[in-house]
Amino acid sequence: MPTAKIGAVDIYYEEQGQGDPVLLAPPSWWPCDTWKVSVVPFLSKRFRAIVFDCRGTGYSSKPDNGYTIEQFAKDCAGLLEYLKVSRCHAAGFALGGQIAQALAIQRPDLVATLTIAAAGAGTKATDGGPRVIRNTDEEEIREHGFERFIRGHVENTHMAFNSTFYDAHPEVVKALSDALWRRQTSPEQHRYHYEARRTWDTLGNAPKVKVPTLILCGARDDVNRGGSTPVGTARKLAERVPGCELALVPDVKHMTFWDGDGALIALEDFLQRHRIQ
Repeated sequence: MPTAKIGAVDIYYEEQGQGDPVLLAPPSWWPCDTWKVSVVPFLSKRFRAIVFDCRGTGYSSKPDNGYTIEQFAKDCAGLLEYLKVSRCHAAGFALGGQIAQALAIQRPDLVATLTIAAAGAGTKATDGGPRVIRNTDEEEIREHGFERFIRGHVENTHMAFNSTFYDAHPEVVKALSDALWRRQTSPEQHRYHYEARRTWDTLGNAPKVKVPTLILCGARDDVNRGGSTPVGTARKLAERVPGCELALVPDVKHMTFWDGDGALIALEDFLQRHRIQ
């Protein structure tokens, strides 16, 4: 298996395609197989798509301790250096958007462009106050079991998918659900990753981003999580990231890159206009 030794951990990765490298940062407990549903096949026609398992996920090392967004970002920098990638497009979905943002701030020399897709506000709500977060995941795992809990993140229309797309493309929903469940680790590792979202202030760090940035989100990604919605966060980010572009994809909910192809088309357009020299 292709792994990169980053300090004390091994990070599993895969690559496909040729052209400008695009590093795809997942939500921290999502195995990289999820990117291979729709996203990698689309991007790898024109770009070198790089996907990986965050520490504690899939085939990567699973330290028995908590994680932070900055730590995940340092792993990304180490992976890029291992692959001898001097500059890349960094794109992240949900918590992966925070990871990509942290990478762009920590290592602007490595990041040519940044795409933040459907990210949460982090430690603060969109109004600037502290987020009120109650971790109900452990209760849901006990009630429904770990597999049903994991698959439930994508097998729904109240948060994940537009109902029209969900009904018309059950094969995409099943493929993403299978990829999400396959190579899951444990409730304990999931808890470490859940807690990592409390270690980064997405909005507070926004002015520190100095690379061309696309803020991408489904226009209907409006589920409130502790005083924050992804679409609300996207609008606030657009006000705070210098010179960024905002793309709100009509009719799309939280599964930004899988709920139709609107987000993929917007991402490709952005990357094509910011080729790495």
